Amino acid sequence: MSYPFKRRGIMEVMAARDDFSEPTKQFLAFRASHTCSFSGCTQHTIGPSDESPIAYTNIGEAAHICAAAPGGRRYVAEMAPEERKHINNGIWLCATHARLVDRDESTYTIDELRRMKEAHEAVCAARVRLRQTGAAGSIDMIALGPDIVCTGEQLELGQSKWVLKLSHFVVGSFNGLASFIDSFDRIPSSDRFVCLNSLGDGRLLSTAPVLRREDGALYADCPVAPNYPRIAAQELCGRMAISEETGDTYLENGNIARVSGVKSFPQMVKSVLSIQRGEFLMDPHYGVRFAEYLEAFRGTPWLDELLKLDVVRQASIPYQGVANQKEHTPLNCVERVITLKAGEENATARLLGIELELEVKGMGCWTGKMSVHLPRL
Repeated sequence: MSYPFKRRGIMEVMAARDDFSEPTKQFLAFRASHTCSFSGCTQHTIGPSDESPIAYTNIGEAAHICAAAPGGRRYVAEMAPEERKHINNGIWLCATHARLVDRDESTYTIDELRRMKEAHEAVCAARVRLRQTGAAGSIDMIALGPDIVCTGEQLELGQSKWVLKLSHFVVGSFNGLASFIDSFDRIPSSDRFVCLNSLGDGRLLSTAPVLRREDGALYADCPVAPNYPRIAAQELCGRMAISEETGDTYLENGNIARVSGVKSFPQMVKSVLSIQRGEFLMDPHYGVRFAEYLEAFRGTPWLDELLKLDVVRQASIPYQGVANQKEHTPLNCVERVITLKAGEENATARLLGIELELEVKGMGCWTGKMSVHLPRL
């Protein structure tokens, strides 16, 4: 028995689809590093097959963000056919997540899928830039003053000079770096610094860096001051204790509870990392730049690197207190920042979760989780 009308309907639907070309599918896969773009999925989508020495298996799909045909998920009638089959309307997914997003339009909206794609491709791009190694050293994240962050390599780390090779400007530009050098003698002393993520440490610059180019590469010779001394955690001054559950002070034996020394260390870290640059009216240069970096780099692999670099600055670069005029590093017993990982963000409560691993004088290696305060986002 034949079904001519049904067959014609299928053919009409197939003809109406605005499918991707084979080159577009290939470019989507390349830009995703042949890995699923779905948030949290690390599924590789291509690999060798046992059928022959040149065979391979591909379980990835070039999925449409806005459906290729009427009746499909997230179909936008106003889109031109060229827009529907353009690479901008595609996202590379494993077979499982391609099916999932095609069955849940309310959760996986157009904006959400575009966000996933953008974040995943940023991760893939950063892996290429950040995970390379060269004969002279490893790729690093480098801060030169408060407004310049580059990827690069540490070529020489001496007591009085660090030699760095600068590659890619993540924050700022070459012109900004030139301006930093030109205005070096006029900027606050706490803004004259160099910090390296690979070391988890930094130094004040004793004089302005000297830039030079060799064989097309950019180098910075950085005259550095001696490592700034830290105090042992046992020497931390007393402060009012804050409850981990409520975030408030509390009474102990009828008095406001206090902590000092090692017990006050986590509270001191949270306090320092909760003051954003510009919030402290008596000194607008004091504080971290977490809120700025979160706004500009949320969902990218740069975020953890930049937040860590900012904590390195708080641990290694001295600041002169306005009240007592004493010079100290804000995290004054942290000798090295080992790792930092940003966690869940609570925009309503204005909190950002972070995980830290620090080398602390008098304590050794310390790991902890905390939520730091942010201004209204």
